[in-house]
This record gives sequence, structure tokens and C-alpha cells, in this order.
Amino acid sequence: MKAENEKYCVNCGEAIDARAEVCPKCGVRQPTEYAETQHFHAEPAPKRGLNERWLITLLLCILPCIVGINGIHRFYTGKIGTGVLMLLTLGGCGIWTLIDIIMIATNQYKDDDGIVISYSE
Repeated sequence: MKAENEKYCVNCGEAIDARAEVCPKCGVRQPTEYAETQHFHAEPAPKRGLNERWLITLLLCILPCIVGINGIHRFYTGKIGTGVLMLLTLGGCGIWTLIDIIMIATNQYKDDDGIVISYSE
């Protein structure tokens, strides 16, 4: 339950300090109009469980490797330049692909906009 001096994070829905510029749980910067508003009464974002974007990115990183096509997940997340490089180098002979699989699985992989693609929303 949200207290009088709290607001909900626009990304993860957690109750945070009303003056917070960045959510301490997910690290997402809060919009300035929310930071200046003392009486923001929006409901928290619904928790949906598994993030479909995370699952698709992980599958696009793992499954095409079986047939030798690497980098499809990079195109999906908007990283076109490095996607082309991965296609041309066969995923850095598989090393680059392995690193991406680990980063996606551990919620450290970011899309082209710098947003972390995580397991849960």
C-alpha cells in the first residue's frame, strides 16, 4: 500500500519515495512531471510474470545457433549494426553468441534504447 509521501514506479510498479528521480528497485528514471507532483495516485503496474520479450530474445539467441545463423536476436532488439557483424563473423565464432546468451539469461542484456531486457516485468 502506498503511503502519502510515496508514488509508484512507472516501470516496475513498486512504491518509491515521491521525490525519487530513479527507482531503487529497477533503476529506471522517473518522468519529471511525476517527481514534481506530490499527490500522484496512479495504481501500480500489474505484475504479469514472465516477460515475453525476454523469452523471445533468449530463444532467438539460442535456436538459430543450431543452424549456424547468429545475431538474429540483435536485430530483434534494435541492434542492427552488431547484428550484421554477428552474421558476418558467425557470432564471433560462437564466443560472442555465448556471451549474449549468458547476458540475456542473467538479465544484463540491453536493447538499442539501453533498456534492460529482464526475465520479469
